[in-house]
Amino acid sequence: MNTQFLIDHHPASGKDRHVIRALLRIQGDAPDADNRIPLNLSAVLDNSGSMGGEKLDRAREAATGLLAGVHPDDVTSVVTFESDVEVVASAAPRATQHALSTRIAQITTRGTTNLSGGWLEGRSQIERHLSSGKSNRIVLMTDGHANAGITDPDQLTALFTEARHQGITTSTIGFGRDFDEALLERLADAGGGNAHYIEHPDQAPAVFRAELDELLTLSAQNVVAEIRLEPHVELAAVHHTYPREGDGDVLRLRLGDLYASEPKQLLLELGAHATGTEPTALASVVIRADVLMADGSMEQREITLPLASSVAGGPVVNAEVQRTLVLLQAATTRREALEDERRGLHEDAARKLRTAARHVREKVRDDEGREEANDLERMAKHLEERTFSVMEAKYMRSRSYSETRGKPSMKERISRAKREERGLDSQNRHGRTRGSSRDRASERHSTRALEQRIDHKEHEIHQARQRMEQMMDHLDRVNVELEQMRDELRRHRV
Repeated sequence: MNTQFLIDHHPASGKDRHVIRALLRIQGDAPDADNRIPLNLSAVLDNSGSMGGEKLDRAREAATGLLAGVHPDDVTSVVTFESDVEVVASAAPRATQHALSTRIAQITTRGTTNLSGGWLEGRSQIERHLSSGKSNRIVLMTDGHANAGITDPDQLTALFTEARHQGITTSTIGFGRDFDEALLERLADAGGGNAHYIEHPDQAPAVFRAELDELLTLSAQNVVAEIRLEPHVELAAVHHTYPREGDGDVLRLRLGDLYASEPKQLLLELGAHATGTEPTALASVVIRADVLMADGSMEQREITLPLASSVAGGPVVNAEVQRTLVLLQAATTRREALEDERRGLHEDAARKLRTAARHVREKVRDDEGREEANDLERMAKHLEERTFSVMEAKYMRSRSYSETRGKPSMKERISRAKREERGLDSQNRHGRTRGSSRDRASERHSTRALEQRIDHKEHEIHQARQRMEQMMDHLDRVNVELEQMRDELRRHRV
């Protein structure tokens, strides 16, 4: 692992008071192809009734692509869940799983959403080949709420945490408009994995591929940062939102696994008294991780990084620290705006987003900054025009998550602007773009409004279907109880 601190500072109110921001970067080394860590991977797929149509088609395509990209010696399994749980492919080396793509293609939809049952079976499959020398990962995809099996969030979180301590991590993938994004984020945090969002079915293969690409470039597992402050120093903020644990004077942050394809970042903001020309000791940051070695083995390593800064010479502005800070502040504003929208304060939410957009446009003068500012303004417009639907809410939350967890590739993958650019490029290549920009804008607005009405009706249908399925399950149970009572009555008569 390679580590680096970028620091800036400026005076604060109060004698000799200073605000110091420190951006920690942790870069992993790319594993050698011959010494990569083997995979023990289980794809757990929701095939409840609401997954019908293109969603299931894309999910099957994504699962097939995921398993096609692994090494022949990697262990893989496939589990589906609805009211019941089915093992499509038991855990075994990929090279021995003949006709797996055919079995995946035969997955059909039915029933309710027994998320816990599917995940527990995926965990059971992983446990058959569990090894500290493997990357043991469950990839859980669902488009709905957990409404069968274990549904209590605390119980589910405890199970995912237990598996993480066992060496089994879980990434979650929320699909469409009806899944519980707060729950899936919580479960991914407990499971030590990622929380992905799929807004459109055709994004599914890219999300599954991203999970595989990370696993193939794994550099270190279970990365933890422990922050110990000097007595005169205050921790004003941790701008990233990694899961944290307090232990007296030590703040412990679980950064997850480190991949060579995407460095980890952590932005700290400190307040301290500092004078003189000598560097002032501020804190020590201890990085612990299970690091992949050149021979393919894993070793626990610890790095202690002293954090110090000299205020002599006046304020120091680091462009990269400032850029990261502004983007993280915008991500926080997205969460605040979502809370305002939930409370019916649409104008307040829109105003916050527009203010954040202006700040980003002023401070981050590159393509990423322009895309971020434009997206914030687009969300503000949805709020002002009362076209902010559940899809916008899920999109906003996922944008915030990807930024505050240091996942730029995830943010780019879900970007609506990037998606539109790819669509417009396709149109231009085929000569199908016609009409004025005003006409196209009007057409996009009308199309979006129609899509939202369709989404609303589909949501109503989905809820009605779930209620009907629950009623049918209840009817089945009552029928069983009735038959048992009749049997008992017949025995009494005899």
